[in-house]
Amino acid sequence: MTLRPSSYQVTALVAALRACAGAFGLVFLYSCGYNLFLLAPSIYLLQIYDRVLSSRSTDTLLMLTLIIAIAVVVGAVLDVVRRAALSRIGSWLERRLRPVVLAGSLEYAARADSVVAADCYRDLSALRQFLDSPAGAVLFDLPWAPVFLLLLFMVHPLLGAIGAVSACLLLLFAILAELLTVEALQQASLAQSRSYSRFSTTLKYLGVIRAMGMQESAVRMIVRDAESGRIAQDTAIYRNEIILALSKSNRMLAQILMMGAATWLILQDNSNPGIIFVASLLLGRGLAPVEGGIGAWRSFSLARKAFHRLNQTLAAVSLGDYDASLPMPEPAGHLILDHVGFAAPSSQPILYNVSLLLRAGDCLALIGPSGAGKSTLGRIIAGVSRPTSGRALLGGAEISALRRSSGTRLIGYLPQEIELFGGAIKDVIGRLDGADPRKVIEAAKLVGLHETIMRLPQGYETDIGEGGSTLLRAQRQQLGLARAAYGNPALVVLDDPNSSLDYEGERMLFEAIERMKCKRITTVIITHRMGVLPVTNKIAILRNGTIVAFGDSEQIFDNYLQPPGRVASGAG
Repeated sequence: MTLRPSSYQVTALVAALRACAGAFGLVFLYSCGYNLFLLAPSIYLLQIYDRVLSSRSTDTLLMLTLIIAIAVVVGAVLDVVRRAALSRIGSWLERRLRPVVLAGSLEYAARADSVVAADCYRDLSALRQFLDSPAGAVLFDLPWAPVFLLLLFMVHPLLGAIGAVSACLLLLFAILAELLTVEALQQASLAQSRSYSRFSTTLKYLGVIRAMGMQESAVRMIVRDAESGRIAQDTAIYRNEIILALSKSNRMLAQILMMGAATWLILQDNSNPGIIFVASLLLGRGLAPVEGGIGAWRSFSLARKAFHRLNQTLAAVSLGDYDASLPMPEPAGHLILDHVGFAAPSSQPILYNVSLLLRAGDCLALIGPSGAGKSTLGRIIAGVSRPTSGRALLGGAEISALRRSSGTRLIGYLPQEIELFGGAIKDVIGRLDGADPRKVIEAAKLVGLHETIMRLPQGYETDIGEGGSTLLRAQRQQLGLARAAYGNPALVVLDDPNSSLDYEGERMLFEAIERMKCKRITTVIITHRMGVLPVTNKIAILRNGTIVAFGDSEQIFDNYLQPPGRVASGAG
């Protein structure tokens, strides 16, 4: 799934680069001085032939040497200064854009593609690394290649022609290298990614794979993908080596032709013998930016792609949509779904024309057959996903607007796949928000976990391991429920909350729901187990992406759920 901006927008990335325009201009001036001082050796040789050898003056030689030495040192200092300036610019851009890019990547992952979002977050580091690398300085040297070649033409048209042809051949070889290796490198990258992905999956499900005798087959698949990547990589390297050999041969041949042509001109026109060295130096300075540009082409291409991908992502998610400092009124628990629809690109609608109204304190059971769209609707209600049509309102405010402000703290969500972030229990329940002890204990008591936690050796400071790896699924589900109830939210969405609970766990869950109802917390329960229905006062039946029945629990149960077998089981 890909999001694209509807029109050109000045994103935070573009604005930051515009703010650096003056700094880039200063770097360009440093580069001008640096490249001008590169002419010093050529001027030195000409002066030796014109003045020192003819006058045989040691003083002239010493003064010329001193002046040229100073020029070389100044040029080296300018090179160091411009590289340091580019590094500072890269650091400043990264510091300024990191929070915005992180927020934009998370928003893009929620709306569209988490893989692209992860790439975009890495793109900012790629841009900084490009400015910090020698490739960044090469961009400011490239405009000087024609200047040096023009000076060769001024020395003699023949010498200029040799330099221009050599530069064109270098560019041609660079284009050939790109065309001949790009497909092979892409294949290598994809194959290696598949291999690493299969290896990670194998590690994750190693117990199941071993138990079912699939380990050898899994290893063969990993090795097969790795071998495909190696073959494609070797092909690209082989082709690049051939082009590189031709490029080096072209450079050496150009030097030989340049010295031979300069010597021929001396013989024919009695020209200054110094033009042999001057022509060689100017040729070297004229080809150096071209060769540097060719060497840096891949880095520049990657940086350009990173810029466009990052800029398109920031424009697509409209960064103004998630300003955490945006003041929002604290909503009540009134939930309104107004003709809500949802469809992924190039697929059939998952939800369409879903409408319902819940008052503060209502408890809704959302039931229906597998694939009806229950979990998708739950994500929309919780603000995880945006509806593609219609509106989802909480207390009169769009849930999408609450998500882009601190109002997301007023919504609790327990997904089917429970991910627990934070090491200590207090951090898990407190949503990584400094864990106000009073609110943490209140949430734990609300779901009936306080006494259990206090029996642990370290109480609320107990470390549950990465992602709750030390806990049973039922325990993770209870902690997830406490996290959803943290901070006395106006709305709590529970997706299949009793799937891993035993009788005692279900009793604690029902008591927690009753407590939330007493606090006038609107609760939406997505379930396929009818045992939870007695604690609800509303039931909605979802079939084929739309609500076919909605009303008071007793009425819906009597009219639609008798006998219970008429409702297909399965979480949507």
